[in-house]
Amino acid sequence: MKQVRKMLAKLVLVAVGGVAGFAAAGPVGPVDEARLYLRGGSGVAVDLPKAFSLFTSAAKAGDPLAAYYLGMMYRNGMAVARDAKAAARWLKFAASRQMPAAMFALANLYLSGDGVKRDEQAARHLIEKAADLEYPEAVMAMAIGLRDGSMGFDRNEALSETQMRFANRALAQRTSGM
Repeated sequence: MKQVRKMLAKLVLVAVGGVAGFAAAGPVGPVDEARLYLRGGSGVAVDLPKAFSLFTSAAKAGDPLAAYYLGMMYRNGMAVARDAKAAARWLKFAASRQMPAAMFALANLYLSGDGVKRDEQAARHLIEKAADLEYPEAVMAMAIGLRDGSMGFDRNEALSETQMRFANRALAQRTSGM
């Protein structure tokens, strides 16, 4: 019965002017639809206001992936005025729900003091958490911090080299759309 409801939901979405081609693309949810509007493709034109609206609804409903994308749209001024404080708020929400991409983006806000008070220790903590979750960019940032003795890391070139090799392998093998 659940499969039938999912198929009907897909057909209704296409029939009412939703995302063309989604019926064969797998599960349809507001975040999937918003990502398609964000990036375009599969016969769907980029529509940033539509993506923003869908991400907003899903984030307010508690979806951490939607909150991450919404935070990034605020951070970059996509379909909305750039608002670093709103970006930080949504990235914090997503980071608190174990989203490593949000942890990394929020760490960068703490390092720059953009939308939040500059806090190297908070940034380091988030980078370490995201690296523990094997987020390649965080592993690379940690490696750089260890190499340079920055972001509150003690200088450790041997550990830096190990982390850098891991990050490079992980980046080369990445298949995720994030």
